[in-house]
Amino acid sequence: MSRITPYGNWTSPISAQVVAAQSHFAGIEEVILDPATSKVYFTQKRPEENGRSAAVDAFTGQDIFDQAWDARTHVHEYGGGAATVFDGVLYFSHLRDGRVYKANKGNIPVAITPVNTVQRFADFAVHPKQPDLIVCTVEDHTDPHPLRVSTYLVVINSENMTVSKLVEGADFYACARFSPDGEFIVWQQWHHPELPWQSAEIMLASVTIEGKELNIGNPVQVAGKTEVVAAQDPNWASNNTIFFTCDISGYHNPWKFVFDPADPAAGKASPILREPIKEEFGPPQWFLSRHSSGALSETKVAFVSFFEGRSVLYICDLVLGTIRKVATSFAHIQFLRGDGRGKVVMLGQPADAGEILMELTLDGDGNPQMKSLSPPAVENPSLPSSFISTGQYFALTLPPDNRTCHINYYPPKNPNYDGGVPGEKPPVVVLIHGGPFYMETANLEWTKQFWTSRGWAQIDLNYGGSTGFGRAFRESIHGKWGVLDIEDAHQTVLQLDALGYVDARRAVVHGSSAGGYAVLQIATTLPTAFQAGAPHYGLSDMRKLDEVLHKFEYYLCDRLMGGTWEECEPVWRARSPIYHVDKITMPLLILQGEEDTVIPAEQMIEMVRKIKERKGKADIVLFPGEGHGWRKASTMRTVLEREMSFFNKVLGLENTHGGEVA
Repeated sequence: MSRITPYGNWTSPISAQVVAAQSHFAGIEEVILDPATSKVYFTQKRPEENGRSAAVDAFTGQDIFDQAWDARTHVHEYGGGAATVFDGVLYFSHLRDGRVYKANKGNIPVAITPVNTVQRFADFAVHPKQPDLIVCTVEDHTDPHPLRVSTYLVVINSENMTVSKLVEGADFYACARFSPDGEFIVWQQWHHPELPWQSAEIMLASVTIEGKELNIGNPVQVAGKTEVVAAQDPNWASNNTIFFTCDISGYHNPWKFVFDPADPAAGKASPILREPIKEEFGPPQWFLSRHSSGALSETKVAFVSFFEGRSVLYICDLVLGTIRKVATSFAHIQFLRGDGRGKVVMLGQPADAGEILMELTLDGDGNPQMKSLSPPAVENPSLPSSFISTGQYFALTLPPDNRTCHINYYPPKNPNYDGGVPGEKPPVVVLIHGGPFYMETANLEWTKQFWTSRGWAQIDLNYGGSTGFGRAFRESIHGKWGVLDIEDAHQTVLQLDALGYVDARRAVVHGSSAGGYAVLQIATTLPTAFQAGAPHYGLSDMRKLDEVLHKFEYYLCDRLMGGTWEECEPVWRARSPIYHVDKITMPLLILQGEEDTVIPAEQMIEMVRKIKERKGKADIVLFPGEGHGWRKASTMRTVLEREMSFFNKVLGLENTHGGEVA
């Protein structure tokens, strides 16, 4: 085998089939720490089991229930917070009927809520003294119109299978958490038209229990002001101290609220750090219960921030106001849980290895100690570590206004090759993430190695509007969706081409949802910027999207378009690819779920038909049983194989079948 072979024509053992089983569509999706026993559990996606979520005992590695059960919820449509464990008992929302169940290991789950077809349950908090009383978020679809879907906090009585309202009045609720002694409860709430990372408040109330009835006193606002501040992710350090994050400085930084239990209203919220730092603590709350902090003790809390697109682990001292960095090898850290008695667990995701369930403790001298709770890694010969290309961070300054764009650049890497032919720059695939309020992280994803091991470069684009870089950067896309993101993609490729990293003449682009929308926008407004594109369930009609958006995102388009449809219809039309199909000359491979309720499959079928009528190049692949997002391993495999074949064909590369090893 020649060691000098044109980029994009390299042979790789990293097959689409193996990648599909190892991609970010698999793996741990939530870490659970039993507050009574400090035992660790997790929920895990199972693409090979039609995308269901299993609950697993981290110590034994055994599933708690069989394949008949699926620990998932669609609260806020994106879900999260579908399960918790207290004193060895699992409580979870079963996706197939929407009811809440409890299960001891080895026993068949038993329903603890009545049969219902309109309520969704998530984000559970078990009372520490009365574990048969569970507070959680409910999303009620009695009236399915997004403005009339109601969200509130309830109390579930697991003994008599009753569900009683506890708090209502706000548009959204999350993160209900009891104090260690059960005397108080804290929660987060926010109101339309905001998203929780734009504006949210934290509330506190006393708890009383009479018999089997749980009630609360008058709530006290801990932090947050509508349209000014986002305070989020509250939890407890002690019976009178709450910690959370607040972005009053422009960046989400650690805060605390200390109060006298006799007079909570006299408590005071204040930043933990003496001076705010320009790092974003915690991700956006698209998903419930994905905490970015956890209590080690009554005075020390572990927090995770983002700096230059990577996770940083800190221990904050609530009394001294100091912060200490904990050295880790992880590019991304998430799902923190603390027991307040010396242990915090989390999921660590390196840039060059698989995810690891980790435990953080302090030794006798107060020094942080990290320990793996995962079994020793065994290298998969089909996914050899010697092929892994790790992302290189760049903060690019882009014309014409010198704005910043944050990227991760993955160079081609394959130990069997020394590079391309002399003078050649590699073809590049650009990934535009969804959201758009989201961030593409730098941990190992085998979907990216699928490309780089075949001689492609990959760019992960954290364009203006991405999270993890502060409020001003995130809000730079307001009124500019479909403009700023695609210009960032185009200018990034040109700049990296000038630096010798990629060949802009062989650039292709793909992305999902909002990322798929960006691909379609590029096809209609920047038709020569990329040679081909593959939108995954890409948005195409802003007006129709606005009509089908669920409650959580109901006002999303108004802010991103710069006004309502009635206020600026020309802008909405200009940024809706469906109205500009006649401008599409860039070859497209459209990947679409047949059951997608956000982008109807018929809409994309019609788009392809119109492109072909004009002798354009467009194909569509429909996936039965898939909606707005992939969950099946078979789908992910097909996506990778079809994309590789399509892009290779467009660019005229010899490796038209993806370079699988025979």
